[in-house]
Amino acid sequence: MSVSAVSSPDGIIRILLVDSEQAEAAKCAEALADAFGERMALLHAATLADAIRLLMEGPVDVAILELDLPDASGLATLAGVRGAAPSMPILLYTRTLDDNVAVRALRVGAQECLCKDTTSPHQIPRLVRFAMERQRHLAALEAARVAAAHRATHDPLTGLANRGLFLDHLDRALAFGARYGRKTGLLFVDLDGFKLINDSLGHAVGDRLLIDVSQRLLGTVRRSDAVARLGGDEFVVLLPDVNSRLDVAHVRDMILECLREPIDLGDGRRERVDASVGGAMSPLDGITAQELLDAADVAMYRDKYARRRGRMPTPVFGMRVQDETIAHQREERLRAALDAGELAVHYQPQIDVRTQRIVGLEALLRWHDPDLGMVAPSSFLPLAEDTGLIVPIGDLVLREACAAAVSWRRDHPESDIRVGVNLSAVQLREKAFEQRVARILAETGCPANALVLELTESSTLYEGDQALLALRAVQALGVQLMVDDFGVGFASLAFLREAPLAGLKIDRRFVSRMLTDDRDLAIVSALTTLARGLGLHVIAEGVETEEQSQRLLAMDCTEQQGHLFSPAVPLTALGSVFRLHPPSSLAQRRARLPQAS
Repeated sequence: MSVSAVSSPDGIIRILLVDSEQAEAAKCAEALADAFGERMALLHAATLADAIRLLMEGPVDVAILELDLPDASGLATLAGVRGAAPSMPILLYTRTLDDNVAVRALRVGAQECLCKDTTSPHQIPRLVRFAMERQRHLAALEAARVAAAHRATHDPLTGLANRGLFLDHLDRALAFGARYGRKTGLLFVDLDGFKLINDSLGHAVGDRLLIDVSQRLLGTVRRSDAVARLGGDEFVVLLPDVNSRLDVAHVRDMILECLREPIDLGDGRRERVDASVGGAMSPLDGITAQELLDAADVAMYRDKYARRRGRMPTPVFGMRVQDETIAHQREERLRAALDAGELAVHYQPQIDVRTQRIVGLEALLRWHDPDLGMVAPSSFLPLAEDTGLIVPIGDLVLREACAAAVSWRRDHPESDIRVGVNLSAVQLREKAFEQRVARILAETGCPANALVLELTESSTLYEGDQALLALRAVQALGVQLMVDDFGVGFASLAFLREAPLAGLKIDRRFVSRMLTDDRDLAIVSALTTLARGLGLHVIAEGVETEEQSQRLLAMDCTEQQGHLFSPAVPLTALGSVFRLHPPSSLAQRRARLPQAS
Protein backbone atom coordinates (compact mmCIF):
# COMPACT_ATOMS: atom_id res chain seq x y z
CA MET A 1 0.00 0.00 0.00
CA SER A 2 1.34 3.40 -0.94
CA VAL A 3 1.51 6.13 1.67
CA SER A 4 -0.11 8.64 -0.67
CA ALA A 5 -3.27 6.58 -0.77
CA VAL A 6 -4.04 7.47 2.83
CA SER A 7 -2.29 10.80 3.28
CA SER A 8 -3.75 14.28 3.52
CA PRO A 9 -4.68 16.20 0.35
CA ASP A 10 -1.23 17.85 0.24
CA GLY A 11 0.48 14.44 0.35
CA ILE A 12 1.89 14.95 3.86
CA ILE A 13 1.02 12.52 6.66
CA ARG A 14 0.57 14.42 9.92
CA ILE A 15 1.37 12.19 12.87
CA LEU A 16 0.97 13.20 16.50
CA LEU A 17 3.28 11.33 18.90
CA VAL A 18 2.17 11.74 22.51
CA ASP A 19 4.80 10.36 24.89
CA SER A 20 6.61 11.83 27.89
CA GLU A 21 9.39 9.20 27.77
CA GLN A 22 12.01 10.99 25.67
CA ALA A 23 14.01 7.88 24.79
CA GLU A 24 10.97 5.91 23.65
CA ALA A 25 9.63 8.89 21.74
CA ALA A 26 12.96 9.26 19.94
CA LYS A 27 12.99 5.59 18.90
CA CYS A 28 9.46 5.82 17.57
CA ALA A 29 10.20 9.07 15.74
CA GLU A 30 13.26 7.52 14.11
CA ALA A 31 11.26 4.52 12.88
CA LEU A 32 8.60 6.81 11.44
CA ALA A 33 11.17 9.00 9.71
CA ASP A 34 12.80 5.95 8.13
CA ALA A 35 9.45 4.80 6.76
CA PHE A 36 7.90 8.06 5.61
CA GLY A 37 10.78 10.46 5.19
CA GLU A 38 9.80 13.89 3.89
CA ARG A 39 6.21 12.77 3.38
CA MET A 40 5.66 12.98 7.13
CA ALA A 41 5.10 15.91 9.47
CA LEU A 42 5.72 14.69 13.03
CA LEU A 43 4.25 16.55 15.99
CA HIS A 44 5.38 15.67 19.51
CA ALA A 45 3.60 16.30 22.80
CA ALA A 46 4.74 15.23 26.27
CA THR A 47 1.47 16.01 28.05
CA LEU A 48 -2.22 15.61 27.35
CA ALA A 49 -2.68 19.37 27.44
CA ASP A 50 -0.02 19.86 24.75
CA ALA A 51 -1.58 17.10 22.66
CA ILE A 52 -5.03 18.72 22.79
CA ARG A 53 -3.53 22.10 21.90
CA LEU A 54 -1.81 20.66 18.83
CA LEU A 55 -5.02 18.93 17.76
CA MET A 56 -6.89 22.23 18.03
CA GLU A 57 -4.32 24.02 15.87
CA GLY A 58 -4.78 21.88 12.78
CA PRO A 59 -5.77 18.50 11.34
CA VAL A 60 -3.85 15.38 12.30
CA ASP A 61 -4.02 12.11 10.36
CA VAL A 62 -3.14 9.68 13.15
CA ALA A 63 -2.01 9.73 16.80
CA ILE A 64 0.34 7.39 18.64
CA LEU A 65 -0.51 7.60 22.31
CA GLU A 66 1.14 6.68 25.63
CA LEU A 67 -1.52 6.37 28.32
CA ASP A 68 0.62 7.40 31.28
CA LEU A 69 1.46 11.11 31.03
CA PRO A 70 2.39 13.70 33.66
CA ASP A 71 -1.11 15.23 33.59
CA ALA A 72 -3.23 12.16 32.78
CA SER A 73 -3.17 8.40 33.04
CA GLY A 74 -5.10 5.37 31.86
CA LEU A 75 -8.16 5.61 29.69
CA ALA A 76 -8.68 9.24 30.73
CA THR A 77 -5.77 10.06 28.40
CA LEU A 78 -7.47 8.29 25.51
CA ALA A 79 -10.77 10.04 26.29
CA GLY A 80 -9.07 13.45 26.23
CA VAL A 81 -7.49 12.88 22.82
CA ARG A 82 -10.67 11.32 21.41
CA GLY A 83 -12.71 14.29 22.58
CA ALA A 84 -10.40 16.68 20.73
CA ALA A 85 -10.37 14.62 17.49
CA PRO A 86 -13.38 12.26 17.37
CA SER A 87 -12.68 10.75 13.96
CA MET A 88 -8.87 10.52 14.09
CA PRO A 89 -7.38 6.99 14.26
CA ILE A 90 -5.47 6.37 17.50
CA LEU A 91 -2.81 3.76 18.21
CA LEU A 92 -2.03 3.01 21.85
CA TYR A 93 1.70 2.42 22.29
CA THR A 94 1.99 2.29 26.01
CA ARG A 95 4.13 0.82 28.78
CA THR A 96 1.32 -0.56 30.97
CA LEU A 97 -1.24 -2.53 29.00
CA ASP A 98 -3.30 -5.53 30.07
CA ASP A 99 -6.19 -7.30 28.38
CA ASN A 100 -8.83 -5.43 30.39
CA VAL A 101 -7.45 -2.01 29.44
CA ALA A 102 -7.00 -3.06 25.80
CA VAL A 103 -10.59 -4.23 25.46
CA ARG A 104 -11.96 -1.08 27.07
CA ALA A 105 -9.69 1.09 24.91
CA LEU A 106 -10.89 -0.56 21.70
CA ARG A 107 -14.50 -0.02 22.79
CA VAL A 108 -13.98 3.72 23.22
CA GLY A 109 -12.22 4.29 19.93
CA ALA A 110 -8.64 3.06 19.83
CA GLN A 111 -7.80 1.21 16.62
CA GLU A 112 -4.77 -0.65 17.89
CA CYS A 113 -3.36 -1.45 21.36
CA LEU A 114 0.38 -2.18 21.58
CA CYS A 115 2.67 -2.75 24.54
CA LYS A 116 6.13 -1.20 24.34
CA ASP A 117 7.68 -4.23 26.05
CA THR A 118 6.57 -6.60 23.26
CA THR A 119 6.38 -4.35 20.18
CA SER A 120 9.37 -2.92 18.34
CA PRO A 121 9.13 0.73 17.25
CA HIS A 122 9.88 -0.42 13.69
CA GLN A 123 6.46 -2.09 13.57
CA ILE A 124 4.72 1.24 14.18
CA PRO A 125 4.84 2.64 10.57
CA ARG A 126 3.07 -0.41 9.16
CA LEU A 127 0.38 -0.17 11.85
CA VAL A 128 0.02 3.55 11.14
CA ARG A 129 -0.76 2.75 7.50
CA PHE A 130 -3.30 0.10 8.52
CA ALA A 131 -4.96 2.46 10.99
CA MET A 132 -5.30 5.24 8.44
CA GLU A 133 -6.61 2.90 5.74
CA ARG A 134 -9.11 1.36 8.15
CA GLN A 135 -10.27 4.84 9.15
CA ARG A 136 -10.70 5.76 5.51
CA HIS A 137 -12.92 2.73 4.94
CA LEU A 138 -14.93 3.49 8.06
CA ALA A 139 -15.40 7.08 6.92
CA ALA A 140 -16.53 5.90 3.49
CA LEU A 141 -19.01 3.49 5.03
CA GLU A 142 -20.36 6.19 7.32
CA ALA A 143 -20.65 8.60 4.41
CA ALA A 144 -22.54 5.97 2.42
CA ARG A 145 -24.85 5.32 5.37
CA VAL A 146 -25.54 9.02 5.79
CA ALA A 147 -26.12 9.41 2.05
CA ALA A 148 -28.52 6.47 2.00
CA ALA A 149 -30.42 7.84 4.97
CA HIS A 150 -30.58 11.24 3.27
CA ARG A 151 -31.87 9.72 0.03
CA ALA A 152 -34.58 7.89 1.95
CA THR A 153 -35.85 11.07 3.58
CA HIS A 154 -35.11 13.82 1.06
CA ASP A 155 -36.12 14.77 -2.45
CA PRO A 156 -33.23 13.86 -4.78
CA LEU A 157 -33.65 16.93 -6.99
CA THR A 158 -34.03 19.78 -4.50
CA GLY A 159 -32.58 18.25 -1.34
CA LEU A 160 -35.73 19.23 0.56
CA ALA A 161 -37.47 16.86 2.94
CA ASN A 162 -39.71 14.35 1.17
CA ARG A 163 -43.26 13.46 2.10
CA GLY A 164 -42.28 10.84 4.69
CA LEU A 165 -39.85 13.06 6.57
CA PHE A 166 -42.20 16.03 6.39
CA LEU A 167 -45.09 14.04 7.82
CA ASP A 168 -42.82 12.96 10.66
CA HIS A 169 -41.96 16.62 11.37
CA LEU A 170 -45.64 17.55 11.14
CA ASP A 171 -46.69 14.79 13.52
CA ARG A 172 -44.06 15.93 16.05
CA ALA A 173 -45.14 19.56 15.75
CA LEU A 174 -48.79 18.64 16.25
CA ALA A 175 -47.95 16.47 19.25
CA PHE A 176 -45.97 19.35 20.77
CA GLY A 177 -48.83 21.76 20.08
CA ALA A 178 -51.41 19.41 21.62
CA ARG A 179 -49.30 18.96 24.74
CA TYR A 180 -48.48 22.61 25.32
CA GLY A 181 -51.53 24.28 23.81
CA ARG A 182 -49.66 25.77 20.84
CA LYS A 183 -50.78 26.22 17.23
CA THR A 184 -49.15 24.73 14.13
CA GLY A 185 -49.31 26.40 10.72
CA LEU A 186 -49.05 24.79 7.30
CA LEU A 187 -48.72 26.28 3.81
CA PHE A 188 -49.35 24.39 0.57
CA VAL A 189 -47.51 25.94 -2.40
CA ASP A 190 -48.32 25.04 -6.01
CA LEU A 191 -46.56 26.60 -9.02
CA ASP A 192 -49.27 27.65 -11.45
CA GLY A 193 -48.97 26.14 -14.90
CA PHE A 194 -45.73 24.30 -14.18
CA LYS A 195 -46.64 21.59 -16.67
CA LEU A 196 -46.16 24.15 -19.43
CA ILE A 197 -42.46 24.46 -18.75
CA ASN A 198 -41.83 20.73 -19.09
CA ASP A 199 -43.89 20.61 -22.27
CA SER A 200 -42.38 23.70 -23.91
CA LEU A 201 -38.87 24.11 -22.50
CA GLY A 202 -37.98 20.62 -21.32
CA HIS A 203 -37.50 18.84 -18.01
CA ALA A 204 -33.97 20.14 -17.48
CA VAL A 205 -35.23 23.71 -17.36
CA GLY A 206 -38.11 22.61 -15.16
CA ASP A 207 -35.69 20.97 -12.74
CA ARG A 208 -33.61 24.13 -12.64
CA LEU A 209 -36.68 26.15 -11.75
CA LEU A 210 -37.71 23.74 -8.98
CA ILE A 211 -34.25 23.91 -7.44
CA ASP A 212 -34.32 27.71 -7.49
CA VAL A 213 -37.80 27.80 -5.93
CA SER A 214 -36.75 25.39 -3.19
CA GLN A 215 -33.78 27.58 -2.29
CA ARG A 216 -35.97 30.68 -2.18
CA LEU A 217 -38.43 28.95 0.13
CA LEU A 218 -35.62 27.87 2.45
CA GLY A 219 -34.28 31.41 2.49
CA THR A 220 -37.68 32.83 3.40
CA VAL A 221 -38.75 30.73 6.39
CA ARG A 222 -37.31 30.52 9.90
CA ARG A 223 -34.69 27.94 10.83
CA SER A 224 -37.29 26.21 12.98
CA ASP A 225 -39.64 25.84 10.00
CA ALA A 226 -39.53 22.92 7.56
CA VAL A 227 -39.88 22.94 3.78
CA ALA A 228 -40.66 19.82 1.76
CA ARG A 229 -41.38 18.89 -1.82
CA LEU A 230 -44.31 16.49 -2.08
CA GLY A 231 -43.77 15.87 -5.77
CA GLY A 232 -44.03 17.67 -9.08
CA ASP A 233 -44.43 21.38 -8.40
CA GLU A 234 -46.04 20.95 -4.97
CA PHE A 235 -44.25 22.24 -1.87
CA VAL A 236 -45.32 22.43 1.76
CA VAL A 237 -44.02 24.63 4.56
CA LEU A 238 -44.41 23.68 8.22
CA LEU A 239 -44.68 26.55 10.70
CA PRO A 240 -44.47 25.12 14.22
CA ASP A 241 -45.55 27.18 17.21
CA VAL A 242 -47.42 30.07 15.56
CA ASN A 243 -49.64 32.50 17.45
CA SER A 244 -52.45 33.12 14.98
CA ARG A 245 -53.55 32.99 11.36
CA LEU A 246 -51.82 36.34 10.90
CA ASP A 247 -48.47 34.56 11.35
CA VAL A 248 -49.39 32.02 8.66
CA ALA A 249 -50.62 34.78 6.34
CA HIS A 250 -47.39 36.74 6.92
CA VAL A 251 -45.24 33.80 5.81
CA ARG A 252 -47.54 33.25 2.84
CA ASP A 253 -46.99 36.86 1.74
CA MET A 254 -43.24 36.46 2.19
CA ILE A 255 -43.26 33.37 -0.03
CA LEU A 256 -45.18 35.15 -2.76
CA GLU A 257 -42.78 38.08 -2.48
CA CYS A 258 -39.69 35.88 -2.74
CA LEU A 259 -41.06 34.42 -5.98
CA ARG A 260 -41.61 37.80 -7.63
CA GLU A 261 -37.97 38.12 -8.67
CA PRO A 262 -37.56 36.43 -12.08
CA ILE A 263 -35.73 33.12 -12.14
CA ASP A 264 -32.76 32.53 -14.43
CA LEU A 265 -33.72 29.57 -16.64
CA GLY A 266 -30.55 29.68 -18.73
CA ASP A 267 -29.79 30.95 -22.23
CA GLY A 268 -30.60 34.47 -21.11
CA ARG A 269 -34.20 33.56 -20.23
CA ARG A 270 -35.57 34.99 -17.00
CA GLU A 271 -39.13 34.36 -15.95
CA ARG A 272 -41.21 35.13 -12.91
CA VAL A 273 -42.96 32.30 -11.06
CA ASP A 274 -46.64 32.54 -10.30
CA ALA A 275 -47.80 30.43 -7.35
CA SER A 276 -50.97 29.52 -5.51
CA VAL A 277 -50.55 29.26 -1.74
CA GLY A 278 -53.08 27.93 0.74
CA GLY A 279 -52.74 28.03 4.50
CA ALA A 280 -54.15 26.07 7.42
CA MET A 281 -53.61 26.06 11.17
CA SER A 282 -54.20 23.52 13.90
CA PRO A 283 -56.29 22.94 15.85
CA LEU A 284 -58.82 25.16 14.02
CA ASP A 285 -58.49 23.41 10.64
CA GLY A 286 -57.63 19.94 11.90
CA ILE A 287 -55.78 18.06 14.60
CA THR A 288 -54.09 15.38 12.49
CA ALA A 289 -51.44 15.70 9.82
CA GLN A 290 -53.80 14.57 7.06
CA GLU A 291 -56.56 16.94 8.14
CA LEU A 292 -54.16 19.87 8.11
CA LEU A 293 -52.74 18.90 4.71
CA ASP A 294 -56.24 18.56 3.26
CA ALA A 295 -57.27 21.95 4.64
CA ALA A 296 -54.19 23.66 3.22
CA ASP A 297 -54.64 21.87 -0.11
CA VAL A 298 -58.25 23.02 -0.41
CA ALA A 299 -57.24 26.58 0.54
CA MET A 300 -54.58 26.49 -2.16
CA TYR A 301 -57.13 25.49 -4.81
CA ARG A 302 -59.47 28.21 -3.66
CA ASP A 303 -56.63 30.70 -4.02
CA LYS A 304 -55.86 29.39 -7.49
CA TYR A 305 -59.46 29.68 -8.67
CA ALA A 306 -60.00 33.09 -7.10
CA ARG A 307 -56.89 34.56 -8.69
CA ARG A 308 -57.74 33.08 -12.07
CA ARG A 309 -61.17 34.70 -11.94
CA GLY A 310 -59.86 38.04 -10.72
CA ARG A 311 -57.07 38.89 -13.15
CA MET A 312 -55.19 38.07 -16.32
CA PRO A 313 -52.30 35.72 -15.50
CA THR A 314 -48.78 37.06 -15.81
CA PRO A 315 -46.39 35.39 -18.28
CA VAL A 316 -44.71 32.42 -16.60
CA PHE A 317 -42.34 29.59 -17.49
CA GLY A 318 -41.23 30.98 -20.83
CA MET A 319 -44.75 31.03 -22.24
CA ARG A 320 -45.33 33.65 -24.88
CA VAL A 321 -47.80 36.33 -23.83
CA GLN A 322 -50.08 35.55 -26.73
CA ASP A 323 -50.07 31.81 -25.86
CA GLU A 324 -50.97 32.50 -22.26
CA THR A 325 -53.63 34.96 -23.34
CA ILE A 326 -55.14 32.25 -25.52
CA ALA A 327 -55.12 29.82 -22.59
CA HIS A 328 -56.80 32.42 -20.42
CA GLN A 329 -59.36 33.14 -23.11
CA ARG A 330 -60.16 29.44 -23.43
CA GLU A 331 -60.74 29.28 -19.70
CA GLU A 332 -62.97 32.32 -19.75
CA ARG A 333 -64.84 30.90 -22.75
CA LEU A 334 -65.47 27.64 -20.90
CA ARG A 335 -66.60 29.56 -17.84
CA ALA A 336 -68.99 31.58 -19.99
CA ALA A 337 -70.29 28.37 -21.57
CA LEU A 338 -71.06 27.02 -18.12
CA ASP A 339 -72.90 30.20 -17.16
CA ALA A 340 -74.79 30.35 -20.47
CA GLY A 341 -76.07 26.78 -20.30
CA GLU A 342 -74.11 25.60 -23.35
CA LEU A 343 -72.95 22.49 -21.48
CA ALA A 344 -75.46 19.67 -21.68
CA VAL A 345 -75.69 16.11 -20.41
CA HIS A 346 -76.25 13.26 -22.85
CA TYR A 347 -76.95 9.68 -21.84
CA GLN A 348 -75.68 6.38 -23.25
CA PRO A 349 -77.56 3.24 -22.23
CA GLN A 350 -75.98 0.17 -20.66
CA ILE A 351 -77.74 -2.98 -21.84
CA ASP A 352 -78.19 -6.43 -20.36
CA VAL A 353 -77.75 -8.34 -23.61
CA ARG A 354 -79.54 -11.42 -22.25
CA THR A 355 -82.81 -9.49 -21.99
CA GLN A 356 -82.01 -6.50 -24.23
CA ARG A 357 -83.17 -4.25 -21.43
CA ILE A 358 -81.52 -1.13 -20.05
CA VAL A 359 -79.90 -1.54 -16.65
CA GLY A 360 -78.38 1.93 -16.51
CA LEU A 361 -77.26 4.99 -18.41
CA GLU A 362 -73.97 6.85 -18.31
CA ALA A 363 -74.16 10.65 -18.11
CA LEU A 364 -71.73 12.20 -20.60
CA LEU A 365 -70.96 15.89 -20.86
CA ARG A 366 -71.33 17.68 -24.19
CA TRP A 367 -70.53 21.27 -25.19
CA HIS A 368 -72.33 22.87 -28.10
CA ASP A 369 -70.55 26.10 -28.96
CA PRO A 370 -72.72 28.50 -30.99
CA ASP A 371 -69.80 29.28 -33.28
CA LEU A 372 -67.77 26.07 -33.32
CA GLY A 373 -70.55 23.53 -33.01
CA MET A 374 -70.03 20.40 -30.91
CA VAL A 375 -66.72 20.55 -29.01
CA ALA A 376 -65.08 17.22 -28.22
CA PRO A 377 -64.87 16.50 -24.46
CA SER A 378 -61.16 15.72 -24.86
CA SER A 379 -60.69 19.36 -25.92
CA PHE A 380 -62.17 20.99 -22.84
CA LEU A 381 -62.25 18.49 -19.95
CA PRO A 382 -58.46 18.68 -19.35
CA LEU A 383 -58.80 22.48 -19.27
CA ALA A 384 -61.68 22.15 -16.80
CA GLU A 385 -59.58 19.95 -14.52
CA ASP A 386 -56.52 22.19 -14.74
CA THR A 387 -58.49 25.33 -13.88
CA GLY A 388 -60.76 23.78 -11.26
CA LEU A 389 -63.87 24.42 -13.34
CA ILE A 390 -64.45 20.67 -13.22
CA VAL A 391 -65.87 21.17 -9.71
CA PRO A 392 -68.90 23.34 -10.70
CA ILE A 393 -69.20 21.42 -13.98
CA GLY A 394 -69.21 18.16 -12.05
CA ASP A 395 -71.93 19.49 -9.77
CA LEU A 396 -73.97 20.42 -12.86
CA VAL A 397 -73.67 16.94 -14.36
CA LEU A 398 -74.38 15.25 -11.04
CA ARG A 399 -77.47 17.36 -10.38
CA GLU A 400 -78.93 16.84 -13.87
CA ALA A 401 -78.15 13.11 -13.83
CA CYS A 402 -79.81 12.63 -10.45
CA ALA A 403 -82.88 14.55 -11.59
CA ALA A 404 -83.03 12.39 -14.73
CA ALA A 405 -82.80 9.19 -12.67
CA VAL A 406 -85.75 10.38 -10.57
CA SER A 407 -87.85 10.91 -13.70
CA TRP A 408 -86.90 7.51 -15.14
CA ARG A 409 -87.86 5.68 -11.98
CA ARG A 410 -91.08 7.64 -11.78
CA ASP A 411 -91.97 6.69 -15.34
CA HIS A 412 -90.82 3.07 -14.83
CA PRO A 413 -91.70 2.25 -11.24
CA GLU A 414 -91.03 -1.45 -11.78
CA SER A 415 -87.32 -0.81 -12.44
CA ASP A 416 -84.38 0.34 -10.40
CA ILE A 417 -82.57 1.91 -13.34
CA ARG A 418 -79.33 3.67 -12.36
CA VAL A 419 -77.31 6.58 -13.75
CA GLY A 420 -73.52 6.65 -13.93
CA VAL A 421 -71.61 9.91 -13.48
CA ASN A 422 -67.88 10.26 -14.09
CA LEU A 423 -65.86 11.45 -11.11
CA SER A 424 -62.71 13.55 -11.59
CA ALA A 425 -59.67 13.28 -9.34
CA VAL A 426 -60.05 17.01 -8.65
CA GLN A 427 -63.55 16.42 -7.31
CA LEU A 428 -62.30 13.57 -5.16
CA ARG A 429 -59.76 15.92 -3.62
CA GLU A 430 -62.44 18.38 -2.53
CA LYS A 431 -62.89 18.45 1.23
CA ALA A 432 -66.11 16.75 2.35
CA PHE A 433 -66.93 15.71 -1.22
CA GLU A 434 -69.44 13.21 0.15
CA GLN A 435 -71.41 16.11 1.65
CA ARG A 436 -71.73 17.69 -1.81
CA VAL A 437 -73.06 14.39 -3.15
CA ALA A 438 -75.48 14.01 -0.23
CA ARG A 439 -76.77 17.56 -0.73
CA ILE A 440 -77.44 17.02 -4.44
CA LEU A 441 -79.18 13.71 -3.76
CA ALA A 442 -81.41 15.46 -1.23
CA GLU A 443 -82.12 18.44 -3.49
CA THR A 444 -83.14 16.27 -6.43
CA GLY A 445 -84.91 13.57 -4.39
CA CYS A 446 -82.72 10.93 -6.02
CA PRO A 447 -82.30 7.63 -4.12
CA ALA A 448 -78.66 6.95 -3.39
CA ASN A 449 -78.88 3.50 -5.00
CA ALA A 450 -79.83 5.14 -8.31
CA LEU A 451 -76.42 6.82 -8.56
CA VAL A 452 -73.18 5.20 -9.67
CA LEU A 453 -70.00 7.27 -9.54
CA GLU A 454 -67.43 6.16 -12.10
CA LEU A 455 -63.83 6.98 -11.25
CA THR A 456 -60.82 6.49 -13.46
CA GLU A 457 -57.89 4.45 -12.23
CA SER A 458 -55.67 7.55 -12.07
CA SER A 459 -58.06 9.32 -9.72
CA THR A 460 -57.70 6.50 -7.23
CA LEU A 461 -53.99 7.25 -6.91
CA TYR A 462 -54.55 10.52 -5.04
CA GLU A 463 -53.04 10.14 -1.59
CA GLY A 464 -53.69 6.38 -1.50
CA ASP A 465 -55.45 5.88 1.84
CA GLN A 466 -57.03 9.32 1.57
CA ALA A 467 -58.75 8.24 -1.64
CA LEU A 468 -60.10 5.16 0.12
CA LEU A 469 -61.47 7.27 2.96
CA ALA A 470 -63.24 9.60 0.53
CA LEU A 471 -64.68 6.71 -1.45
CA ARG A 472 -65.89 4.92 1.67
CA ALA A 473 -67.60 8.11 2.81
CA VAL A 474 -69.45 8.30 -0.51
CA GLN A 475 -70.28 4.60 -0.44
CA ALA A 476 -71.69 5.00 3.07
CA LEU A 477 -74.40 7.19 1.53
CA GLY A 478 -75.59 4.19 -0.48
CA VAL A 479 -73.97 5.33 -3.73
CA GLN A 480 -72.31 2.64 -5.85
CA LEU A 481 -68.76 3.05 -7.15
CA MET A 482 -67.18 1.69 -10.31
CA VAL A 483 -63.72 1.92 -11.81
CA ASP A 484 -63.95 3.27 -15.36
CA ASP A 485 -61.59 2.36 -18.23
CA PHE A 486 -60.14 -0.45 -16.16
CA GLY A 487 -56.93 -2.00 -17.44
CA VAL A 488 -55.28 1.08 -18.94
CA GLY A 489 -54.31 2.89 -15.73
CA PHE A 490 -52.45 2.03 -12.55
CA ALA A 491 -55.04 0.69 -10.12
CA SER A 492 -53.64 -2.29 -8.26
CA LEU A 493 -55.40 -5.51 -7.35
CA ALA A 494 -55.02 -4.46 -3.73
CA PHE A 495 -57.10 -1.38 -4.50
CA LEU A 496 -59.83 -3.51 -6.08
CA ARG A 497 -59.87 -5.61 -2.95
CA GLU A 498 -59.82 -2.74 -0.44
CA ALA A 499 -61.95 -0.09 -2.15
CA PRO A 500 -65.76 -0.18 -1.73
CA LEU A 501 -66.42 -0.93 -5.40
CA ALA A 502 -69.54 -2.40 -6.96
CA GLY A 503 -68.00 -3.08 -10.34
CA LEU A 504 -65.57 -2.15 -13.10
CA LYS A 505 -65.80 -1.16 -16.74
CA ILE A 506 -63.51 -2.75 -19.32
CA ASP A 507 -61.91 -0.09 -21.48
CA ARG A 508 -63.13 0.25 -25.05
CA ARG A 509 -59.60 -0.14 -26.41
CA PHE A 510 -59.49 -3.78 -25.35
CA VAL A 511 -63.01 -4.44 -26.62
CA SER A 512 -62.35 -2.88 -30.03
CA ARG A 513 -59.30 -5.08 -30.68
CA MET A 514 -60.30 -8.33 -29.02
CA LEU A 515 -61.50 -9.98 -32.24
CA THR A 516 -58.25 -9.21 -34.07
CA ASP A 517 -55.69 -9.50 -31.28
CA ASP A 518 -55.54 -12.57 -29.07
CA ARG A 519 -53.78 -10.57 -26.35
CA ASP A 520 -56.69 -8.15 -26.00
CA LEU A 521 -59.11 -11.06 -26.04
CA ALA A 522 -57.17 -12.67 -23.19
CA ILE A 523 -57.18 -9.38 -21.26
CA VAL A 524 -60.94 -8.98 -21.60
CA SER A 525 -61.49 -12.59 -20.52
CA ALA A 526 -59.14 -12.21 -17.54
CA LEU A 527 -60.74 -8.95 -16.41
CA THR A 528 -64.21 -10.48 -16.59
CA THR A 529 -63.09 -13.48 -14.57
CA LEU A 530 -61.32 -11.23 -12.06
CA ALA A 531 -64.42 -9.09 -11.57
CA ARG A 532 -66.62 -12.12 -11.02
CA GLY A 533 -64.13 -13.58 -8.57
CA LEU A 534 -64.16 -10.36 -6.54
CA GLY A 535 -67.94 -10.21 -6.49
CA LEU A 536 -68.07 -7.22 -8.85
CA HIS A 537 -70.33 -6.71 -11.82
CA VAL A 538 -68.59 -5.78 -15.03
CA ILE A 539 -69.55 -3.59 -17.99
CA ALA A 540 -67.81 -3.66 -21.35
CA GLU A 541 -67.52 -0.28 -23.08
CA GLY A 542 -67.20 0.51 -26.77
CA VAL A 543 -69.23 -2.43 -28.11
CA GLU A 544 -69.66 -1.66 -31.81
CA THR A 545 -70.55 -4.96 -33.49
CA GLU A 546 -72.83 -7.90 -32.85
CA GLU A 547 -69.83 -10.23 -32.99
CA GLN A 548 -68.13 -8.32 -30.18
CA SER A 549 -71.33 -8.45 -28.15
CA GLN A 550 -71.74 -12.21 -28.56
CA ARG A 551 -68.10 -12.90 -27.73
CA LEU A 552 -68.46 -10.85 -24.53
CA LEU A 553 -71.68 -12.69 -23.67
CA ALA A 554 -69.83 -16.00 -24.03
CA MET A 555 -67.41 -14.70 -21.37
CA ASP A 556 -70.39 -13.99 -19.09
CA CYS A 557 -69.95 -10.23 -19.62
CA THR A 558 -73.65 -9.49 -19.96
CA GLU A 559 -73.73 -5.72 -19.35
CA GLN A 560 -72.52 -3.84 -22.40
CA GLN A 561 -72.38 -0.25 -23.63
CA GLY A 562 -71.61 1.13 -27.07
CA HIS A 563 -72.88 2.35 -30.43
CA LEU A 564 -74.22 -1.12 -31.25
CA PHE A 565 -77.08 -0.27 -28.90
CA SER A 566 -77.15 3.53 -28.93
CA PRO A 567 -74.84 6.55 -28.96
CA ALA A 568 -75.08 9.09 -26.19
CA VAL A 569 -78.26 11.10 -26.80
CA PRO A 570 -79.92 14.11 -25.14
CA LEU A 571 -82.45 13.50 -22.40
CA THR A 572 -85.28 14.44 -24.76
CA ALA A 573 -84.30 11.67 -27.22
CA LEU A 574 -84.33 8.83 -24.70
CA GLY A 575 -87.96 7.93 -25.39
CA SER A 576 -87.09 5.97 -28.52
CA VAL A 577 -84.21 4.27 -26.74
CA PHE A 578 -86.51 3.18 -23.91
CA ARG A 579 -89.01 1.82 -26.42
CA LEU A 580 -86.32 -0.31 -28.06
CA HIS A 581 -84.68 -1.33 -24.78
CA PRO A 582 -87.10 -1.05 -21.85
CA PRO A 583 -85.60 -0.68 -18.37
CA SER A 584 -84.96 -3.98 -16.62
CA SER A 585 -87.33 -5.01 -13.89
CA LEU A 586 -86.52 -4.60 -10.21
CA ALA A 587 -86.65 -8.35 -9.66
CA GLN A 588 -84.19 -8.97 -12.49
CA ARG A 589 -81.78 -6.36 -11.17
CA ARG A 590 -81.85 -7.68 -7.60
CA ALA A 591 -81.18 -11.18 -8.79
CA ARG A 592 -78.21 -10.14 -10.88
CA LEU A 593 -76.44 -7.10 -9.38
CA PRO A 594 -73.94 -7.70 -6.55
CA GLN A 595 -74.38 -5.39 -3.61
CA ALA A 596 -71.59 -2.85 -2.95
CA SER A 597 -69.53 -3.88 0.04
